[in-house]
Order: sequence, then structure tokens, then C-alpha cells
Amino acid sequence: MGMFDTIHLKQPLVCPVCGGGQHSYQTHAFADVMADYRIGSLVSGDVHSGIVKETLWCSSCHQAGNRAESPVYHVIWHSILVGVEQDLTRAEARLSAVDRLDLIGWLDEAQRNENQWKRRFYGLLHDVRRWSEHLALQQNPEPVPEGETAGQAVRRKAFAGLWRLPEEILSAPDPLAAIIEKNTPDREENPQDDDISQ
Repeated sequence: MGMFDTIHLKQPLVCPVCGGGQHSYQTHAFADVMADYRIGSLVSGDVHSGIVKETLWCSSCHQAGNRAESPVYHVIWHSILVGVEQDLTRAEARLSAVDRLDLIGWLDEAQRNENQWKRRFYGLLHDVRRWSEHLALQQNPEPVPEGETAGQAVRRKAFAGLWRLPEEILSAPDPLAAIIEKNTPDREENPQDDDISQ
């Protein structure tokens, strides 16, 4: 089959044969670079504005041994995927109905997703660095300051504890896996699920 791109949809496309829904499908209509597109994504390819017809293969029918295929129309406006329709008339109506509010909504969504991914990345990076520092201290503990009292030692350890990883991570059988799990987005935050409108 070669290279392809994947379209992700919030509202599934419905197979006209079995009624099964598909939230994503593969396409060769764009640049075939294994990119993931959603409504509002800037797409690469030869079409600047217009409607591109594609064939939708139903995965449910394919698993059942049936060969069901139906047309699907990608609606492109100034290189932005603005809609995916199963009816040409609806695709034409969608193309003519794009307005600035759509663009503002897609831009806002893209900026929120970028900020979420930055927070996740820097959170993971910060935790991995703290884990590395923890391992270094295990091998080379800091020397106890000369003349430190018991009260000062308690305060120093409490202060240092503000920057330590939580105890449930440090005592986990696989702390690195616990760090990754801590920084994995919840299902409702997954951009493939919540940032797509159709």
C-alpha cells in the first residue's frame, strides 16, 4: 500500500453497508508522508482549495470478509482541511460556508494543543532530571554540614524534599515507568479525541 496519511474525525463516518462507524481512515489524497490530519489541519498536497474525492474502505466490513467501499470527500479551503463529507452536495455546502470564526476556532485549538504538549514535554523532562539527580545522590550522598543540629538536618531534608519526586514514584518497582505514566495524558485530554470538530 505504500505511504499514506491518516484523517482523524470526532464524528465517525458511517458505512452505508454495515452501519459501522470509523473515527479514522487512511488516505492517499495528500502528500503520503504518514501525517495525521484533523479538521482544521493544514494539509500538504496539490489542492489549495476544492473538494478531493477519496474511497472509504470500511474496516468492519473488511474484517467480516465483505468488500464495502463508498465515496468520501475532503473539503480543502486555502490548504486547510475544513471538512470530510460522504455526500458531494454537503461537501460543496461546507466549502462555501467556511468563515473567519472557523479559522479563529481552529487557530485557538491548535494553540491550546501546542501548550498542552509543551506542558507535558517539560513536565516529563523535569521529572526525568529529578530522577537522574536522585540516582546521583544515591551513589554520592551529600556530606552532612559540619556542626549541623538535628533540627537543622530535619529542615534541610524537608527543604530538599520540596524538589524530590513523590514517594510513590521513588518506591515504585519501576520508577521510570511511573514517571512516564504520571506524564501520560488522560483519555479526555488526548488531542486525537477532543480537538477535532467536524
